[in-house]
Amino acid sequence: MNVRTLSAKLEGETPDLVFATGPRFPRLSCENAVLILRNGRELPVGPVNRHAIAILNSSDPRTLKQAASRHLPALTCGRLSSDTFTLSSLTPDSAVISLQRPVHAFDGSTVEPFELPAAFSFPPDPFCLLACAAIFCLLGKKNPLAGLSRWHLSL
Repeated sequence: MNVRTLSAKLEGETPDLVFATGPRFPRLSCENAVLILRNGRELPVGPVNRHAIAILNSSDPRTLKQAASRHLPALTCGRLSSDTFTLSSLTPDSAVISLQRPVHAFDGSTVEPFELPAAFSFPPDPFCLLACAAIFCLLGKKNPLAGLSRWHLSL
């Protein structure tokens, strides 16, 4: 779901994922939250849920600094060996996604380091590809990448 509003209320069964976009969130309130921050985008103005985690583009020092100043746990995505998610190879039609260290998922499970080949019919933005893998890993036992020998992406 893509929400361009200052607030939204979801009723019924809690979804696994909700994607919300907007110019700037004044408040974020939900059981678990993933904030995908890149290119200096702002964090919510108000308090962030204690179960929130940021997915950060490690090549953007401003975003890294913002998350650190708010003491927000983060998963970094990029080309550095210190990043949580990296691409060990990248071509126009494939990549290998690497999780460098264990990730503790929202359901309490742990996703162990892995390498996963990915094939695609279009060249995705590297940060978007890694951020998607990070979100899936945060789902824990509901991770759609678990058990795959190759991840096929297409439009």
